[in-house]
Amino acid sequence: MKKSIITQKIIAKAFKDLMQSNAYHQISVSDIMQTAKIRRQTFYNYFQNQEELLSWIFENDFAELINDNLDYYGWQNELLLLLRYLDENQIFYQKIFVIDKNFEHFFLIQWENLLDKVIFDQEKKSDYHWSDLEKSFICRYNASAICAITKESIIRGNSLEKLYSQIVNLLLAQIKIFES
Repeated sequence: MKKSIITQKIIAKAFKDLMQSNAYHQISVSDIMQTAKIRRQTFYNYFQNQEELLSWIFENDFAELINDNLDYYGWQNELLLLLRYLDENQIFYQKIFVIDKNFEHFFLIQWENLLDKVIFDQEKKSDYHWSDLEKSFICRYNASAICAITKESIIRGNSLEKLYSQIVNLLLAQIKIFES
């Protein structure tokens, strides 16, 4: 049986809505499905448990934001979309950083994917050819820094969109240094 992405998204939205006002451990599958207005057993057609739902949310949301859109938007627009998404879902991600220690690693990988796109786009615009070591270094270095800064901003409840111009300017300055 093919799983409906629409049903999965409805379940995920219900879970995220509940996380706005409840602690993770206080939310049951019944609560999620009641909020989604779908019968409880349907949850298990898509997810084994809440942890699997949480993983699906991460993978689906970030895949849609970063991986699926990278070819359509420039990296700067993609960065802005990501920061706005995190602002809109800040309470959810505040709680996720506390309850799921694996999320930070996942979050870091997503920043690396975006920064890899930055280098790829920049390489097309210049005569400079980046070595694999240079690409790896600048992506890992900046992803680690941006991940830490955005995590801290999320936890403190600060706007991430306000970081946009600082991140863009920093990346462009570093790229210019490498290319000179």
